[in-house]
Formats: sequence, structure tokens, C-alpha cells
Amino acid sequence: MELSWFILTLLLTVYKSNGEILQEPEMFANRSSTVTLTCQHDNSDHYRLFWYKQAKGTVGLSLLVFSAGQNQAYIEEPFKTQDSKYAATRPEIKMSTLQINNLETEDSALYYCATSTQYHITLSINVNTASPAYFGNGTKLTVLAANVTLPKVKILPPSPKEICSQDKINDKRSTLVCVASGFYPDHVSVSWKVNGVARQDSVSTDTSAQQDKTTLMYHISSRIKVNDTDWMDLKSSFACTVQFFNGDEYTVDISKYIE
Repeated sequence: MELSWFILTLLLTVYKSNGEILQEPEMFANRSSTVTLTCQHDNSDHYRLFWYKQAKGTVGLSLLVFSAGQNQAYIEEPFKTQDSKYAATRPEIKMSTLQINNLETEDSALYYCATSTQYHITLSINVNTASPAYFGNGTKLTVLAANVTLPKVKILPPSPKEICSQDKINDKRSTLVCVASGFYPDHVSVSWKVNGVARQDSVSTDTSAQQDKTTLMYHISSRIKVNDTDWMDLKSSFACTVQFFNGDEYTVDISKYIE
């Protein structure tokens, strides 16, 4: 039965929820501790509920929990272990929890809650008639493997090579680079302001922070192209802000200016 449900959930048409499934966006925990993730949705017709795990650095989802209705929640293979690593509840149709015990750094992952309406198992599965599965935005769980460390932020000016490049004939812009380094964990976002005004155009930021496997610290960079007239104007200011989410779950804004 568990394998059948696993196949069925893979065949479901996947939809991203527009707010009807609520999960904690981010959670932090120490190693060897226990954490409980919650999922709430607003559709009482969604009898089926699933918990999925997306391990760091992977694309695919692994089915952790299947629930067919209220007071039913089953841990799927191969996640069943003798030490009861995982536990799940479904006290209400619109609510479920996933408990993860004895946390290890390998438990750092994205955990998705998904729901679906009731459907029937048949010998012939027609994907076009399968009930769609609606996904929450997921909970990013970080199991801390080091002390929380704030990032160091610096802005690098345009390189002499770029300034002297022949491409300047067609592109009258220069590139500033913001580098945030030496931080842990990797929950950061980067934003720019030019002359006090937020800028999103002509900005390119790394898709994710990269980790030094020796120190466990992370670094991330972001680039912005600015008009040469702004860069040469002594009155212009350029600010890079790194928003860092630390283990106490509050936000620290760290800015670096070039004026």
C-alpha cells in the first residue's frame, strides 16, 4: 500500500499554493534536539495530506508522510527507523505536524506540505484525471553545525579592466560587486540602493550562498550595473544591504556604503 501511494503522489499534477497552505518559512535548531513543523490549510475537502523532504543540493522530493484523513499519518519507507526519527500527527483535517527527533546536520532541508482531494485507486491510473496536489511554500530547516556568525560585507568598485574596455562604446555602465562572507547559517538576502533609492534592475545575485567545507562559513556575492555618470558623480552613494536571519530568529541588516 505504501508503494502504491508513493506512485500515486508522483503522478499527481503539482500546483503551488496561493496561501491556502501555511508553513513556517524558516526554522533553526541545534544538533541532538527535536523540532516540530506545522502545516495548516483552509480546504476541508482536502482529505489527503503529504509531507515531502528536499535535501540540500538536490532537485527531487522524497515522500516522508502520507495521511488519508484525520487522525491518520504514516511514515513512509525508507524513513521508518527503530529510533523513531520521525513522528507525524493529523489531529484535524486542516492541520498536521511533522516532528523530527535527534537532529543531525543532514536533516537540514526544505520540508513541503501538500494536500489533495479524495480520489480512488484503480488498476489503470489516468494522470489527466488524478486529483491535483497543492503545495505550501515549504519550511527551510537549518540544523546548526557551528556558532551563528554575522556576515562581513564589502563593496568592490568597477575594475580598471572594465572601465577601459572597448565595450564601453555600447554600454555606458560600470559594475559594482557586493561580497558578504564569513557568515553562518546561509539564510541571507542581498539588496541595493543607489542614491537612497532601492534598485532591482540590472542586479544579479548568486542563487544561493556557497559554503567553505573546512570552516563551514558561507559567502555570497551580488552585482549591480550603474550608469557611468552616477559612478563618476562625487555626490552619488551606493549601498549594499545583507539581510541575515540568525539563530534567534530575528533579522539583522548589515549595510556597506560607497559615497
